[in-house]
Formats: sequence, structure tokens, C-alpha cells
Amino acid sequence: MTPLSIEADRSAHLIIGELLNLRPGENLAIICDNHSAFEMAYALAAQAQIRGAEYTILHQPSREPTRKNELTAVVEAALEKADAMIGLTATGGGPSYSSVVKRLLDEKRLRVISMVMRDMEIFTKGGALANYAELLEEGKQLAKIWQGARTMRITSEAGTDISSPIANDYVIVECGYANEPGMEAAFSDGEVSSRPIEGKAEGVFVIDGPGTIIGTPSAPISVTVENGRVKDICCDSPEATQLMRIVQSVKNADNIAEFGIGLNPACIRNGRFQEEKKARGLVHIALGDNIFYGGTTQSMAHMDMVLYNTTVHLDDRTIVQNGNLLSLDS
Repeated sequence: MTPLSIEADRSAHLIIGELLNLRPGENLAIICDNHSAFEMAYALAAQAQIRGAEYTILHQPSREPTRKNELTAVVEAALEKADAMIGLTATGGGPSYSSVVKRLLDEKRLRVISMVMRDMEIFTKGGALANYAELLEEGKQLAKIWQGARTMRITSEAGTDISSPIANDYVIVECGYANEPGMEAAFSDGEVSSRPIEGKAEGVFVIDGPGTIIGTPSAPISVTVENGRVKDICCDSPEATQLMRIVQSVKNADNIAEFGIGLNPACIRNGRFQEEKKARGLVHIALGDNIFYGGTTQSMAHMDMVLYNTTVHLDDRTIVQNGNLLSLDS
């Protein structure tokens, strides 16, 4: 075995054996596309077989931005028979944001770990090496505070100042564990999130970290929000132009869909939104689909945008100050 395959086997063992807790005889669906890192799929499949479970690798086409959240009809039908699913698609978030997946989670017929738009580096390094039992306990602590709040305000010296009433009845703890039907997590992982109430977010947020599709912007991108929708995007850069093009061409991609706070101290600053959005004290705001978060706005896009050095208030309580997560003790 190569050093990389040993690291992949270590992560696969953690995911299959502990985080997903796959049982003998269960059916695992592994969803890939043309750009997936198949070394991850094979490592996960091997661990599933060791545990006496059945696995099926489902390979669907890669997706353009206008169809990023679509699964094929065959994949959707296959999930009706699955006990657990791992999403490895590299070009879209369908395994996370498909309405079929959401229904099966709500019906407690499926449990899911998302590794969409992730590669072997994220699978084996940084946040993958965290203590997930500790992360889960801290996630529950933050969720309890979040559930007791009515509003969130996010500010930064870069110019962010956005606030909204929040959906405190649907606070999601994503800290790696999806070991019971109806649970969803990611890998690597470590965040708590919910949706702002639709149509209520107001203000400005400045994207100075990496984002879905656009990567790390060459200059900070200022996004003006009114009535829960993107009103304007300011910055003369290729990334801002790309973001504006998506917002204007993809239905409901202008919706402010999610506020999230990262918890994982092992995550590294590597310019990858999938890694950095989970990093301790970093905040992300997502545009587009909010069905997964209990909302009603459906879109073929769900784009996470990372913000650096923010301060976050839940009502009058400061949770993050200048990018540092404060104590969650009472």
C-alpha cells in the first residue's frame, strides 16, 4: 500500500465504522460523477464489505452550474432501497440537496454523509483528523444556544454587516455523525447552521474567503442584500463576474439560504471552501437552495461563501469575535 492509500483507508474506516456506523446486511449507496476521486469510493466500499454490508457505486454525469443539485432518475430510484448514502460527486451537490434525499431523511429511511466537491486532500488531511466525538458535543452546545435565539447579526472590519431573523426551529448540527436514520453529516465536518427566515435578511456581506464555484476571489466581493435576496454584487474581478452570472441565470440563486459557523480546529486555510467553511470561527453564508434547511426556496444552486474575521451575535450574545469562537459555556 502507498502512504496515500493508508491515509484513505484510515478515513474510510472512521467514516464507515464510527460516523456512519454501517451494519452487516445494510445497503450503502456511493454516488459519484465523472470527476470524482474514485480512490475514495473504493476505500469506502472496501470498509463496507469488511463490515458485512452491501455497497453499490452509482456513477452519474458531471453537472454544469445550472444543474448542480440534480441526481439522475436512476440514482433517485436506487436511493429508495438504500439504508445509507455517501455523496462523492465532484461537480455538484445533488446527494446533499436533492429533494428526494431530503424526503428520505425526513421519513427517517436514510442516513447520509456528504463528501461532494471534495478530493483526496480533504479526505485525508486537515479537518479529517479532528476528534469527532468532541466536535459533536460542541456542536450540540452551540445548537442549543442557537435554538434559543431569534436573530443573527454578522459583521466584519472588511465591511460585512448583515442581519436576519433565523429559523431557530431547524438548527442543523453537522459534526461528522450520521449513525441513525434521518441523520446527515459531511466529511470532513464541523459546523452548525440554519437558514435566515426567507425574505428577511438585510445588509451587506463581503466574501474574502473561498466560495463554491468561484474559488478564492482575487479581491473581496461585496454583496448587497435586500428582502432576503441579492440586490447587487460589487467588485471588478473575474470571480465577481462569475458569481453575478450565476445569480442572474439560475433561478433562486439570489436567495440567502444559510448562515453557518465552523467548529473544526483541525481544518486548514487551503483556499478550498469545503475545508475552510468548517474551520473553527470561520463563517459562511450560502446562496440558493434552502430546502435542506427546512425552507421552501428550491434552486439548482447552493453556494457557500466563506467570510474571514467576522463577529457573530445571536441576539445579544457574541458567539464569534474577529474570527475567534468564544466559550460556549453558560
